[in-house]
Amino acid sequence: MTNKVAAYSEILYHLINFRTDQFQQLKKMLGIDYDSFMILSVMGAHYLKHSDKLGSDWEAVWKNLRTSKIEEFYIARKLTIYAVANILNLPKETVRRKIEILKKKKLISHSTKMGLLPTNKTEEIMKPFAEIELKTLSKFLKNLKKNNTLEKVLNF
Repeated sequence: MTNKVAAYSEILYHLINFRTDQFQQLKKMLGIDYDSFMILSVMGAHYLKHSDKLGSDWEAVWKNLRTSKIEEFYIARKLTIYAVANILNLPKETVRRKIEILKKKKLISHSTKMGLLPTNKTEEIMKPFAEIELKTLSKFLKNLKKNNTLEKVLNF
């Protein structure tokens, strides 16, 4: 049991550092709060989960977001404010207000026909952040591996 607690403490320490770094980066690079970041994350997850052509590599995923067919995707698989509020367990009005702020920053657009959509600025702003996010995640996992806790968390 002591081994499990020590492993948990090590894992938790690195997880907190990962989240802290994520929080600092999103404020610095995106200028948004954590709830707004989670709204953008839900939009990204929605696209990735339902897209039939994700792309074979990093650049291809972003290229697919730039295609003219992106609107067809969102017409067929509309993501609504209500759905985002439900997924994040936030009040619908809070999500609506946060979306208005994201629209003013031109990070997303919204229509009743297509729901929530990425904009041309989404890639410009999110791609550098996503790249740093992946590097930070890699560092987090490497720290777990280095401290022999990765296997423990995978088998928790």
